[in-house]
Amino acid sequence: MDATDDALGVRKLGHRHFVGGDGDMWERIGRLQFDFLVGRGLRSDHVLLDFACGSLRGGIHFIPHLDAGNYLGFDKSFDLVALGVMNELGHDRFTERRPEFVVNGRFDLSEFTRKPDFVIAQSIFTHLVADDIRRALAAIASIAKPTTQVFATYFLREHAHANPTESHSRRNFYYLPDEMRSFGAASGWKLEDIGDWGHPRGQRMARYHRG
Repeated sequence: MDATDDALGVRKLGHRHFVGGDGDMWERIGRLQFDFLVGRGLRSDHVLLDFACGSLRGGIHFIPHLDAGNYLGFDKSFDLVALGVMNELGHDRFTERRPEFVVNGRFDLSEFTRKPDFVIAQSIFTHLVADDIRRALAAIASIAKPTTQVFATYFLREHAHANPTESHSRRNFYYLPDEMRSFGAASGWKLEDIGDWGHPRGQRMARYHRG
């Protein structure tokens, strides 16, 4: 799905529903991300990269928690980010907390001015082909610290399942833990498969790290 298709989808479905935030899922999954990372040691003085931040389902919890300037949001959809800032975060909090945003469809993170301590990639690898996951992890590695931790969700492939041939924002992709491990190996990431973390749609959690 290209940027034009995404923009049309956002306008049709709305900035919450497009990212799977229908009903109470918006608040539940946003809060789940926040509580999980805080439980893993995220402090206000850490820098967080919200990879595929979308319309700030997690961002509205992370941004007030972090020191000003310590939230980095990346997405390919300008519409989602703009609507999230306008309708969820608000002008005053945006001005006060000074989050940084980079928007492109190339996984190019070079414009960020800070290196992340933590990365959350919630419900993005679930929509990507293997080559794009490798590209995403390589891009994160290019701006990471030696101690950076990446937490990424994925759907577990429990039986023979043919994934779509192209990445798509509205289709699901399924992988084995060993595949998730291999995706990060080329860019120096090691994998800890955390597994179940309470996601209401059954997405598992993987942790990538250098040490």
